[in-house]
Amino acid sequence: MRWIAKDSERKPDPAPITGTLRLAVLIGLIGFAISLVVCVVFYDQITSPNKAWYPYTCVVGLVLGVLAWFKVGNR
Repeated sequence: MRWIAKDSERKPDPAPITGTLRLAVLIGLIGFAISLVVCVVFYDQITSPNKAWYPYTCVVGLVLGVLAWFKVGNR
């Protein structure tokens, strides 16, 4: 296995992905919101000591997603 390829052997760079970062952030926000609703609805069934952090993870994901929403702008 060679670590460095010659320029003549290199494949062309792939085309950039079309889409917006806001769409990716929105999909993540929707996923965390759905997860939070599921965690709250079934909270009695997941309140064992080693699983009590599930709802907090969803809340942190939502907070970070909102911050990302304003950070990425219209990229």
